[in-house]
Amino acid sequence: MTVSPKISVIVPIYGVEKYLCQCVDSILAQTLTDIEIILVDDGSKDRCPEIVDEYAKKDSRIVAVHQENGGYGRAVNHGIELAKGEYIGIVEPDDWIFPNMYETLYTDAKKYDVDVVKGTYNEFFDCESGEGYIQISSETENIQPLENPFTIYDYSMPLLNHASIWTGIYRLSFIKKNKIRVFEKNKGRYADQNWRYETLILADKIYWEDNPFYNYRLTNENASSFKKNNPDDVFDVYSSLDSFFVRYPERYKQVQDVYYYGLFRHLFWNLNRVESKYRLYLFKRMHIVFRKMDKSVVLKSNLFSPKEKITFQRLYRKTYLLEILSKSAVEWCFSMKNSDCRQYKVIKLFGVSFRFKKKKKRLKIKVI
Repeated sequence: MTVSPKISVIVPIYGVEKYLCQCVDSILAQTLTDIEIILVDDGSKDRCPEIVDEYAKKDSRIVAVHQENGGYGRAVNHGIELAKGEYIGIVEPDDWIFPNMYETLYTDAKKYDVDVVKGTYNEFFDCESGEGYIQISSETENIQPLENPFTIYDYSMPLLNHASIWTGIYRLSFIKKNKIRVFEKNKGRYADQNWRYETLILADKIYWEDNPFYNYRLTNENASSFKKNNPDDVFDVYSSLDSFFVRYPERYKQVQDVYYYGLFRHLFWNLNRVESKYRLYLFKRMHIVFRKMDKSVVLKSNLFSPKEKITFQRLYRKTYLLEILSKSAVEWCFSMKNSDCRQYKVIKLFGVSFRFKKKKKRLKIKVI
């Protein structure tokens, strides 16, 4: 490896010993050999630390890093601090890549002299047989820039699809000049949003590579997208983006309706993701977010469908929150419904649930 490799590949690692070897082996198999591989062990409690050290002994291109558990964001940022490459890439430790990925992306980057190269990806599913299957993701199939390179102000579609920050490479001097870092709060959950927006909005030139080289595993149950008890994480990431846009008001105006639409969809995705007990709380937070948005931008936007505009207006108006609270208050005072097995009636009275079942003309009552 040269002193300044062409690409530094950062792998943030925590609790993935089941997948880690497949991931690292796929990076070592790259046809572009002038790379640096920074394996950041984020305080894993399984065998990942030993696996990292074993790989570092076998290949001089590997940099083994061990840190206290700080989350995805801190692990990636630590890798950026250590990186020496002309460009950097990120590979998540439960995913894997095709051998020609970084050679292709680097060739694109040099040919067009761009800050960012991004592209599409495959979805990978494990099977019980021990094998797996791949399908091209539909998340990015509608991204087809008319010409390359481009800026996000010429063509905004990459802001409206899956963040997929790991499909690309980023010029390291561009990242450091603009002080772009992965969001670290909540251990970096959903921080791909902040990275995606900041890199694409600040890049002078972007190239879109339409061939999928990255295989994104969707069957790791420990992934953050499967967690259902963290309703605030998405809001925290977008709060950081609000601070970012304050620093770049002119750029914000150019992507405002795109940003609003992405935010709108992500908040409703979050509403459907978390446990139902958080629904009322999330409606309150969404109402606050929508009230800060410029309503006229939403209503004029061609991105929002007529139904989405109606939904936005309902959550935007002050009285709608009161309607939700009133309905919830009534249900808290009194509600009656069948149990899941339909053998009982469940009555809720002032927050206390009772279960009723008729048997031999006697009414049995059990406090739940």
